[in-house]
Amino acid sequence: MNETSDKKPGLLRRLGASLSKRFVAPVPEEVSCCEFDCRRVQCVEGDWERCSLRLDYAERLRETRAQDPKEP
Repeated sequence: MNETSDKKPGLLRRLGASLSKRFVAPVPEEVSCCEFDCRRVQCVEGDWERCSLRLDYAERLRETRAQDPKEP
């Protein structure tokens, strides 16, 4: 069996994780489809409100949250 899974991460992996936490900003789930799935660099005025990609994603997100509500 491989025992490396029980060991602590190496120096390079820890350094990479530390750097990514500092330089990569978290993306809110509501706009993640815009950040990762859309090819546009920037929406023209009014396009964001009518964007079918974003609206479809928002609907799926609402349905998912309704099916799996978080406990207080």
